[in-house]
Amino acid sequence: MLEARALRKSFGRTTALEGVSLSIGEGEIVAITGPSGSGKSTLLHCLAGIIRPEAGEVTFGGRRVDSLDDAGRTRLRRESFGIVFQHGELVPELSAMENVALPLLFGGHARQESLRSAMEALERLGVADCAERLPGELSGGQSQRVAVARALVAGPKVVFADEPTGALDSLAGELVMKELVRTAEAARMALVIVTHDNRVASYANREIVLRDGRVAG
Repeated sequence: MLEARALRKSFGRTTALEGVSLSIGEGEIVAITGPSGSGKSTLLHCLAGIIRPEAGEVTFGGRRVDSLDDAGRTRLRRESFGIVFQHGELVPELSAMENVALPLLFGGHARQESLRSAMEALERLGVADCAERLPGELSGGQSQRVAVARALVAGPKVVFADEPTGALDSLAGELVMKELVRTAEAARMALVIVTHDNRVASYANREIVLRDGRVAG
């Protein structure tokens, strides 16, 4: 369903990706691991259409992602992808519930229906009591769980999660991972997780290790 071929990406003189190729099937849970600076987040951002590789290609459902213009990649992320950024990236002026409802509202769903679905997603992740709070009133762990709820609420075909438990204690991290995996398995949704945590990687069906911008082994 999702494939990368010979991806290359540099930032100035620093090479982040050096010919990375991989494929991810429908419903597959994949952990991307490796030391700091190995290119994990850059790979995830290329796969999700957030940044373009300098060489190589990314395809989703047989369609080139990297050759789409900005509007096309934004539409693809809105309609088919859910993304959990490392630091949440919530909209500061909106409540937690409104943040979670955003993908549904952008997709044309009615406001009340969207807010109801958002509340259900917050409940599953144990942060329903934060529904009316602004992001500035949330702890780092609460913000991250709200971000996970937002990524899942619209039923995407692929969820990309960059260190989804990095701001969480072990108990909250386990809750988040179980909800991510439960949703992925129930919806045949692919899940791509960047992590340095072996406990998080153990939830995956397969692990891809990056070293110096290359797939190890």
